[in-house]
Amino acid sequence: MVKSGKRKFVKKEKAKVHLKVSHKTLLPKGQNVTDTNFKVRKIVLHGQLKERGEHEILSKGNLNIKELLSRLNHHNMWQRQSGLEGLIDLVATYPPQTMAVHLSSFLEAASRLTLDAEADIRQLAVKLLSSILTAVEEKQIAPSFEIVIRYLACAMSHINSAVRETSLNVLDVLISKNPKLTAIHCQTVVLPGFLDLISSKLSDTTSRKLTVQINEHTTTSVWRLKVLNSLRSLLSAIVKNTSLGSENSSDLNRTVNWKDSCRLHVPLYNSISLKTGPLDLNILKKVEKNSSTTEIQNYTASLMPLLIDTFIEVAPSKRENKNSSEISLQTASILKCILDIILLLWKIFQNSDNPSEMMNWFSINYGPKICQTFISNGFPYITLNSGGRTPDKVKKHKTDTDVVLDLFGDSMVQSDTKCSKQNIDLCLIYLLLSKYKILPVPVKIISLYINNSLNSYKSIDHQSFVVLMHCLETVSDNTELIKPKDSFDLNSVIEKLVIIHNEMVTTDSRHRQEKTKLVFNYLCSITSKTHLKLAKEVEEFGSWLTLLPEFLCQRKIPYHLVKALSNVARYNLPEFTKSLCMLKPALLDNVEIVADNKADKINGQVLLKDMMYSQYDWEKEIGLVN
Repeated sequence: MVKSGKRKFVKKEKAKVHLKVSHKTLLPKGQNVTDTNFKVRKIVLHGQLKERGEHEILSKGNLNIKELLSRLNHHNMWQRQSGLEGLIDLVATYPPQTMAVHLSSFLEAASRLTLDAEADIRQLAVKLLSSILTAVEEKQIAPSFEIVIRYLACAMSHINSAVRETSLNVLDVLISKNPKLTAIHCQTVVLPGFLDLISSKLSDTTSRKLTVQINEHTTTSVWRLKVLNSLRSLLSAIVKNTSLGSENSSDLNRTVNWKDSCRLHVPLYNSISLKTGPLDLNILKKVEKNSSTTEIQNYTASLMPLLIDTFIEVAPSKRENKNSSEISLQTASILKCILDIILLLWKIFQNSDNPSEMMNWFSINYGPKICQTFISNGFPYITLNSGGRTPDKVKKHKTDTDVVLDLFGDSMVQSDTKCSKQNIDLCLIYLLLSKYKILPVPVKIISLYINNSLNSYKSIDHQSFVVLMHCLETVSDNTELIKPKDSFDLNSVIEKLVIIHNEMVTTDSRHRQEKTKLVFNYLCSITSKTHLKLAKEVEEFGSWLTLLPEFLCQRKIPYHLVKALSNVARYNLPEFTKSLCMLKPALLDNVEIVADNKADKINGQVLLKDMMYSQYDWEKEIGLVN
C-alpha cells in the first residue's frame, strides 16, 4: 500500500511557485568589480594603557586602592572576591601609614560585606577586618570603630541565619584584636542583640522565651552554645575594661628614687588630677549613672531565665542514688558558659555604682532558682566519653562534638572529665550568694566537694585551683557559714592545706610554682581572722606557724614571701613570734631579697627590718628584754 505522507508532500511541492533563473541576464558594466577599499579605526583600551605612578600602591593584579574599592560594589561575586583579596594583600604588604587616608573606607567595606549573601565573600570580609585590626593601632581605629559596630548589630538581627552566625565570628575578631574599643562600644548596641539570637519577646510583656534555630547544619543547642560563648567573651572584655579603668583612677603607691648628693624633693601631689581633661557639659551625667544600674538589672532580668531554661533543656533527669550526674560534652560546655556568665555578671555588680544593692537584688531573686537548677538535681557533674573528633574523611559536616572542641579545645576532653571547672564555679557561686540570702541547699554539700577536691589537687588545672582558693577566701569572710553545726568544715580544710603546702615545699622551697604561692598566701591571710582561733583549734596549723619563720633562713628569699610573712607578723601570733625571735640574729645580715625589679627589692628589705624591729617591742612587753 502506498504511503499517503509521500503523496501529500509531492502535491505540496508542485503547488509552490517556481522561479525561473535566466542565465542570459548579466550585471551592468562596472558593478561586477569587487571594491577592495576599507576603513581602519584604532581600538583603545583605557584600563590597559593607564600609566601608573612610581610610588602608587598596587595589588598583585596591578590595581590601585580606588579600583579595588569599586570592585567591592560590583554585582558579580567574582569581582567582589577579587577586590577583597586585593585589599587583604595590600594590608599585609604595605605599612599602615600609607593607607591611613583610606582606613575608614576599608573598615566600612569589610563590615558591609559581612552581610553579603555569599558565604565566601563573608569569610573574606572577616579576614580583611582581622588583617586591618591587626596592622593598625587602636588610636587610629577608634574614630571609625562605630561603623563596624553598627554593621555588626545589623548582622546579628539579619533574616539569614548564616549571616547571624558570621556576626559571632566578627565579634570574636573584634574582642581578640581590640577588646577595649569593643567593650566600650558594644554595651548599648550589641549586648541586647544576644537576647534576640536565642529568644523572642512575648506579646505585651517584657519576658522572653527560647526559640528554635532552623538550620540543616547546626542544632539548636549548638547554636545556643556559640551565642553564649560569644556573650561570655564580650562580658569578660567589659569586666577587664572596667577593672582597668578603676585601677588607673585609683591612687597607687609610687616609688621615689634619689641620690645622696642631691637634695630630696618628694612629690606629694596626685599627678592624675593635674592632667587636662575634656570639657564635659552634659548636665544629665548623674542621671545616666543612676540609669546604668537600672539597665544592668533589666538586662540581667531578661538574661537569667533564658540561661536557666537553656540548661534545663539539656540537663540530665534527676539522679537516683548516685554521687554524681553524667552529662555529655555539649551539656558540660553549655554549663561552663552559663556559670562563667553568672560570675561575670557578679563582677559587673561589684564594679557598679551600688554594688551591695545589686548583689543583694541578684541573690534574692535568682539564688534559690540557681541552687534548684544547678546544684539540687545534679551536683557534682562528670562528663561522658565523647570519643573525640570525627575524622575528616568520614564526616560531611561538623558534628556537635567537633563544634565544642573547636570552641574550647581538645584539652576539655583529655583533662576535665570530672567537670572540675564547672563544679568549683558552682561552689563559688553558692558561697557568694549565701552572703546575702539563705539558700535551700545545705552548705555541707559544698564543703564535702571542696574537701574531696583538695585530696586530688594535683589533677586540678591552675585556673580552677585559683577559683578554689577564691572559694576558701569567701568562706573565711562569711562567719555565718562557719558558726552553725551543719556548717562549712573550715578546720578540716585548713588541716589539708597545711599538709598540701608541706608536700609542695619539698620540691618548691622558694614558692616559685603558682599553686604553692596560692596555698601559702591563703594560709598567711587566714591568720588575720583571729576570731576563728585556728592556731588553737587546728594543731597542724599551729605547728605550721611555728615553722613559718624558717623560710626566712634561706640565702635568697622571694619578695612575695617576705611580703606575706610581714602580714602574718602584724597580728603577733605567739606561735609565729616566738620562733621569729629565736631566728632574728641570723636574718638581717644574711638574707638577700630576690625581686623582679629594684623597687620590690628595696621594699622587701624594708618589710624585713620592720618585722624584726616590731619583735623588739613584743619582747619588751613580755619581759624578754629590759
